[in-house]
Amino acid sequence: MKLTQNIFLALHILAVAAMVLLLLRQAGKSVKMIPKGFTHAGLTALVAGVVLTGVHPALHKRYPLQYGALNMGTVAVKLLVLVAVLVLAFKHEKQESIKTSQWWTLLGLIVVNIGLASTLK
Repeated sequence: MKLTQNIFLALHILAVAAMVLLLLRQAGKSVKMIPKGFTHAGLTALVAGVVLTGVHPALHKRYPLQYGALNMGTVAVKLLVLVAVLVLAFKHEKQESIKTSQWWTLLGLIVVNIGLASTLK
């Protein structure tokens, strides 16, 4: 179980980092768009997060001192934020450009999600 958690945690972190880096690569460009691979990275982060949420209770039951109980409220907010990012990305994926405000919204939501993740223990 620990190995499964570590693998999916690394996968989740890499997927979120990929989303941030894909957006930041366009920071200096005047025409911004949804980068190729952004939605795939988002879906990977979503699946890895769901697996992590499913594995954690088993680890908590086996090692209660090492793995505290999850705050499911924070997990739910993280899920909603990631779903909002994915909806925006899928909605504008085929467009040649997106507004700068939409780009900032995507980046801001991802940063908020990273901040929420730091509150999970």
